[in-house]
Amino acid sequence: MTSSTSPFGPEFTKELIDKLFNAVGEGTKQAAHILWGALISFLIAHWLAAMIAIFIIFIIATAKAMLGRWGTLGSLIYNFLYFGTLLIIGLIWGPEIFVDDIFNAACAVILYPICYYTTGFILDKFRLRR
Repeated sequence: MTSSTSPFGPEFTKELIDKLFNAVGEGTKQAAHILWGALISFLIAHWLAAMIAIFIIFIIATAKAMLGRWGTLGSLIYNFLYFGTLLIIGLIWGPEIFVDDIFNAACAVILYPICYYTTGFILDKFRLRR
């Protein structure tokens, strides 16, 4: 006579799913740490080249704005504000903040509009947007 009971126990499926979700979360945090470390290492190693490239892009965008095409400068200012803020946040709280759902929702609701309206305010002050 054979028994039809499972060797894994009644809670096996629930524990397996919980461990799978925890592993995905931890893997995402580790990937964020790896990517953050690579970005910071690159910026430290090539800070002068990065600053020169940003300065050249800013000069080109400013020249285009003086010719009446302010969109490039607006986009550049917006990206400076947004990614600069994210860099500061990452330096303060660490890269695991970027995989947090609440932080991503806060970026969508708070940080995007603040950077957008600040960019518009800057362009209006310099009379580059009409």
